[in-house]
Amino acid sequence: MGRRDYECTPWGMPTYNVFGWQKPCYLLQDGYADTFAELMQATEWHRYGAESGNPKCANCMVHSGYEASAVNDTFHTLNGFLATIRATFSSLYADRQALRDLDSPPPAQASSLVQIDAAERSRKEVNV
Repeated sequence: MGRRDYECTPWGMPTYNVFGWQKPCYLLQDGYADTFAELMQATEWHRYGAESGNPKCANCMVHSGYEASAVNDTFHTLNGFLATIRATFSSLYADRQALRDLDSPPPAQASSLVQIDAAERSRKEVNV
């Protein structure tokens, strides 16, 4: 709901693929390290995250940096853990309009999927 502010934790979700360990966020394309130790030791971590001033990271809210921060907040302290439990199991949702929207039927313009009959589709393809 946007009630918590987290800093990016770019080392929280390292990515490995056929090229090696991606530095430091898979979205930035800053190259690869051959080993995990090289990734951790050679990467200038302070240069990454929205707070770093790196223009590539400005306004980023992608899961790869923030999920690790939220998990750390949840399991690093008792207060973080209790806050997560309260948020998860709370029946008190402060945004009344959001609750009304969830309880209302979908808007009229929303329509269900229409299945195209295979015979009709092949007839149209022949007539094209």
